[in-house]
Amino acid sequence: MNTVQFRLRTLREGVLGLSLREFRRRINAQLPDHARVSLGTLSNYERPPDERPRAGPRAEFIAALKRAFPPLRLEWLILGEGQPTVVAERLSAPEGLETKAGAATGEGSTFAAGVLTRYPDLEYLSPDASAVFMSALTRLAMGEPNMALDERRLLELAGDLRWLLLLPVGAWGFRHAPPYRAFSDYAVAMLHALSQLMPDSGEGDPIDDHAASILPRLRRFRRVGF
Repeated sequence: MNTVQFRLRTLREGVLGLSLREFRRRINAQLPDHARVSLGTLSNYERPPDERPRAGPRAEFIAALKRAFPPLRLEWLILGEGQPTVVAERLSAPEGLETKAGAATGEGSTFAAGVLTRYPDLEYLSPDASAVFMSALTRLAMGEPNMALDERRLLELAGDLRWLLLLPVGAWGFRHAPPYRAFSDYAVAMLHALSQLMPDSGEGDPIDDHAASILPRLRRFRRVGF
């Protein structure tokens, strides 16, 4: 999976057509003085993945980037899914997880394919519910203080979100396959509700603090007292 650093360069050069200096100026306008980035810091964020690794962008940097460029889609920046901007995404054909997974090329499977391989029951989601799932996953990833952006950790977060989505169904003892439309309607409502409970950017608990047990992971939703 491409890195966020590489997508930042694609965004600046290919989508926005801005110089490094102007790109930095617009982002710094959204940051307090103590958090502003230098040209050197920004170029490290943009370093291509085939060069030696650098630390990923801070959560506050990503939040400032979104404020500076509202059309930017964080799903594309963080997950590498869909189009870079809202307009470009709306112009593309709507796709569910299974459609995206089936569109993988010889270069390797997409992130959506990896999610479906590990959690095949998500194929029950409609295209609308799939889009909300990926959006909620992005917000969950943004809550991580250390920005859990590598594919392994994103898949773990996808599993957390899937578990939270299916928890009420399992708690009531339903074991049969639900009607497709009814389940998708439920999924959209549940995912929207979960998104409202998720912490703001960088304010959640680190995933490494509770990797051994799934139940303490609910503490990530600290706004509701878990």
